[in-house]
Amino acid sequence: MEKFGKIAVLCLCVFFLAGCGNTKMPETIEDQTIFVSREGQITLWLVDEFGRTDYKLSELTAAAVEEAAQFNAGKTQGAAVAVEKVEELADGSGRVAITYKFGDWKSCTEFIGNDLFYGTEEFFYGTVKDAMAQGYGGRVILKNIKNNTLYTEEQLKQAPDKYLIITDMKANIYCPGMVAYISDGAVLNEDGSVNTFGVEGLAYILLK
Repeated sequence: MEKFGKIAVLCLCVFFLAGCGNTKMPETIEDQTIFVSREGQITLWLVDEFGRTDYKLSELTAAAVEEAAQFNAGKTQGAAVAVEKVEELADGSGRVAITYKFGDWKSCTEFIGNDLFYGTEEFFYGTVKDAMAQGYGGRVILKNIKNNTLYTEEQLKQAPDKYLIITDMKANIYCPGMVAYISDGAVLNEDGSVNTFGVEGLAYILLK
C-alpha cells in the first residue's frame, strides 16, 4: 500500500478564525497546513504528489478511511481521527490532499507517529508546564517575533501557564492565540500563521 503519511487538503468552504494574529484561514490550501482550535482540536491538511498512473482517487480515499478505522478500533471514547476529505488539487500539479481531524494533540501524535501511518512525526499543544512534563523544552532558545530578542529555556520555565505548540512537522501552522516567540528557522507568515518548513528538528511556537 502506498505511503499516505504526507497527504492532504484542498479547498475550505468556510473561513476559520486562526487566532495567530486574529487572521483567517485561506480559502484554498496548497501546502501542508495545521489548524489548532481554541478547544485543542487539530486539523491536518497533508499534501503530497501522486502520479495519476500510480493510484485512483477512490482507492486512495478507501485506504485513508481504512487506516483511520484501524487506528480507531478499540478506542472507548469515540473516533480519535476522522478523514474529512480526499481531493486532488485543482492546480494541475497531480498532488492529492487528505484532511484529517483529531480530537486532541495526543491522538494526532499517536496517529502520525505510528507504524500504521508509516510516520515518525509528533505534535504537542498545551501549557509550558505540561510540555516540560512530556520531556520537551531542553536547551530550547526562542526569538521574539517583533525584535528577535532571545527567550531561553530558563525564561520558558518561568511561564508555566503559557501555551506552546511543538512539532517536527513541516507545515503552515494556524494557532489558537497570538504568537509571541518562535524557534530558529520558523517564520511568521503575513497572515499570522507560522511556517515551519525551514526548521531542523522540533519547532516551538510560544503563544502570548
